Amino acid sequence: MAGWPRVLARHPSARLLLVGGGPAEPALRRAVAARGLEHSVVFPGPVEAAELPAHYAAGDVFAMPCRTRRAGLDVEGLGMVFLEAAACARPVVAGTSGGAPEAVQEGVTGHVVDPCSPTAVADTLADLLDDPDRARAMGLAGRAWVEERWSWTRIAATFAELLDPERH
Repeated sequence: MAGWPRVLARHPSARLLLVGGGPAEPALRRAVAARGLEHSVVFPGPVEAAELPAHYAAGDVFAMPCRTRRAGLDVEGLGMVFLEAAACARPVVAGTSGGAPEAVQEGVTGHVVDPCSPTAVADTLADLLDDPDRARAMGLAGRAWVEERWSWTRIAATFAELLDPERH
């Protein structure tokens, strides 16, 4: 939330869609109110899985600058959410936690940023909003990469190759 005013300085009509709920939501709502950002931040709450593609499609960029917390006990796994957003042809901005960077091709499908730097996160978002053609190209590259590398057919074939002793 700390970097959002920096994005708004470059893109005053930008909107931040915070999908989901959970224990952090009240604190996020207070932070939005304390910074006077109610006009630019939308909280739709939790959504069903079937509704997620429409929420990804509603944005120009998907960002979740996840960070490792609690002395390494709270780590992002592979980062399926980044692959889901890429499958919806959106450029992604990920944090450096755990496997999240593996779900982004840096500079091709999106960017991996220092999640502890509101300036880095905000500038990366604003840069993508500055250049819609580049953002669109990253989204399309992400879609193609998900289809090529992350489909269940491809993953099953990879496992079959690993399990086939004749191939080793």
